Amino acid sequence: MTMDPEQALTCLQMLAAELEGRFSARVRVGEGRTPRLHVVNLAAPVLTESVITAADGDGEWCFFFPWPQRIAPVGDLATAADRIERVLAEVDR
Repeated sequence: MTMDPEQALTCLQMLAAELEGRFSARVRVGEGRTPRLHVVNLAAPVLTESVITAADGDGEWCFFFPWPQRIAPVGDLATAADRIERVLAEVDR
C-alpha cells in the first residue's frame, strides 16, 4: 500500500531537510512511479540508498528502505534520519 503521491512527496521533503548537513538527499519523482528520496553519503559516495513511504503491517505510514525494511514512522523524522545515517555511515566513523 502506498501513500498519496503528494503526501509522500511532502514527507520525503521533510526527511530531506532533516538529513541536510549529514548527506545529500534529493527527492525523485518519475511519471507513474512512487516518489523516493535518494540519499548519498558525500564522504563515501558509494554509500547510497533510496527511501520510500508506505504503510506498515499496522497501517501506520512509515519510511522504508526498498528491500523492504521499516525505518521509522513519517512523524518521527529524527529517528528516521539517525537510522539512515547508521546504514550509510563509513566503517571507521
